[in-house]
Amino acid sequence: MSPQLTLSSLFSVLALAGLCIVTSVQDLSGAEAPAAPAPYAVQAGLAPDLLNS
Repeated sequence: MSPQLTLSSLFSVLALAGLCIVTSVQDLSGAEAPAAPAPYAVQAGLAPDLLNS
């Protein structure tokens, strides 16, 4: 295994372990992430001038 692949694998394992620890601590403390409101509303439809051209 190349040194670069070994380092990349080690970093991935550490990142996954860190994520597991953070989510476990949040679950144990009962903290919930606040729901972020949408910054804008999206409405689908045709532009009025689209069919008249």
